[in-house]
Amino acid sequence: MKRLFSVILLFAVMLFSGCGRPENEVRPPFFKVVDKETGGVVYMLGTMHVGTEDAVYSDKVYKALDESDTLAVELDLQELEANTAELAEAMQLMMLNGMTAKEYIGEDYAEIRDWFIDKGLYNMVYDYYIPAVWSSMLSNKLADDAGFISDFGTDRLLLTYAKEHNKEIYEIESAAEQYQINANEGKELQIYMLTETVRTDYDIQVQQMKDLYSVWANGDITGMEELLSADEPPEELAEQYDRFYFEMYENRQEKMAKYVTDTLKNGGKAFVAVGALHYAAAPDIIDFIEQAGYTVEKIG
Repeated sequence: MKRLFSVILLFAVMLFSGCGRPENEVRPPFFKVVDKETGGVVYMLGTMHVGTEDAVYSDKVYKALDESDTLAVELDLQELEANTAELAEAMQLMMLNGMTAKEYIGEDYAEIRDWFIDKGLYNMVYDYYIPAVWSSMLSNKLADDAGFISDFGTDRLLLTYAKEHNKEIYEIESAAEQYQINANEGKELQIYMLTETVRTDYDIQVQQMKDLYSVWANGDITGMEELLSADEPPEELAEQYDRFYFEMYENRQEKMAKYVTDTLKNGGKAFVAVGALHYAAAPDIIDFIEQAGYTVEKIG
């Protein structure tokens, strides 16, 4: 079973200080796929949606982006933030209709609300949204307290660079599609995840966030797989979790891989930047690409 703490992240957030490299240098999972018949080339980078201001990426990353015609991302977050109407429409999917969070969550609501107040996180607006939104706000707080900033996430840095160099931007998903995944998450699973997080030592969770970033920064896919496979939900929630896992990972990874294989077959040159967990949550992107008959090369 896959590690549960990753579920609370609305958009997967991950970071390992390795030996033999500058402390601020990051080496995310990085791959290359070639179609020798068509000449198609696709680079694939595992991203973090948060980062640090002093993080340094290898010149190989920017060279690969220079060689590509298109930067493909899950979402153009810069464009989404500027399009308030689209963002508001997506958030509508997360709203509770005809009830409040207190009614929806039930007996655990007071404990959760008090915890959010204690951490300076509570906003009465949350009372009209599903628990997944509360978990998302909590994960943002964890990232902040771990020293990470969304403005320096990999995808934002690459989007800025690509736009400055007149690259085409391709969105693999829409905001509505991403938000719908959380809206579809089972009620009992959402409440369980939120209450378990509230009841776990906060400092431990901050350290988990640092460890996750650390694994990503070393390009350690095995480490990511281990983080994803540690815990199991209660037996009564296994079905809900399996369904959520399929929508959050497997189904999306198949779609991401299809973009890669279609680009290769058409002789295109693209740089794909999606969350690094999509290279670790089985069956991952690489599994689907290899099933299509391609060989994926890891770039050191």
